Amino acid sequence: MNDPKHRTGKSGASSPIDAECHALKIAVDVAEAWHKGSGPARPAVPLGVVATIAVAGMNAQHGPGLAQILRKQSPEEFITIARYTWAVTLHLRPDLTAWAYPLLGWLFENNDQQLRARIKRTADAALDARQLELTATDRRYAADLLGPVLGALRAPANAKVNAQMYTPGDVARALTALTLDDIKPGQSFCDDTVGTGGLFRVAVETIRSRGLNPADMVWVGADIDELAVAATAVNSVIWQLGPRIVLYVGDILTQPDWPAEAQRRRAQFLEQADGLFAAVNVLDFLKRL
Repeated sequence: MNDPKHRTGKSGASSPIDAECHALKIAVDVAEAWHKGSGPARPAVPLGVVATIAVAGMNAQHGPGLAQILRKQSPEEFITIARYTWAVTLHLRPDLTAWAYPLLGWLFENNDQQLRARIKRTADAALDARQLELTATDRRYAADLLGPVLGALRAPANAKVNAQMYTPGDVARALTALTLDDIKPGQSFCDDTVGTGGLFRVAVETIRSRGLNPADMVWVGADIDELAVAATAVNSVIWQLGPRIVLYVGDILTQPDWPAEAQRRRAQFLEQADGLFAAVNVLDFLKRL
């Protein structure tokens, strides 16, 4: 596989194929690091670790030096940084809290030394695979990292990552081509099998290429897989979809009017959270979920 680092320009831009190959490499390295040694599968934990690094890279003022800073941290210090990262992120975007929570449970557990070491080993593997060169630059718009990571974590040891159930970029582009002829601010994009948001990402590519802002659009997605929906919630931050996003976890066959139900749940959650966020720390609120 060609080294993604040497296929990019000064701006950090790369072709979609380069970025997707890089994402697959990160996914394989993360899965291998997580499964090294003993311990339960728990894909939500390593997926949450990768999501944390992605969000930290967007918020950090350290630029390329963040990878070195994170590598130097102890397992306990890394988890503390992760908690702070999500406290800041969810304070700014409380609407994402309930959807992202399945990836954040490990932040509130009394993790034993073995699990803490496993978390840090996984974080180091992502950093060594140069995740921040993908998710902390404009290259993040060219690939869905969380999709292949989730696929790799759930795959049998001898399965290929790209055979898992996420939508590769070329397929996503073909599926969305017919719906993106005339894009206007306020337009809605709906995907009732959203997965980790692959079709949303391709729409963002097109929207940005036409000088429009993805945050001016409405994004509505559903999936029965709560980890996939959690990944979409995080991807909405990475791809800057903006606050007008509504996600639904459940079987849409049993809930035909799922967009309205998703809106109702979102409004109910925000109403409950509003008062509590003012009184307690965001992370304390998350512990109550």
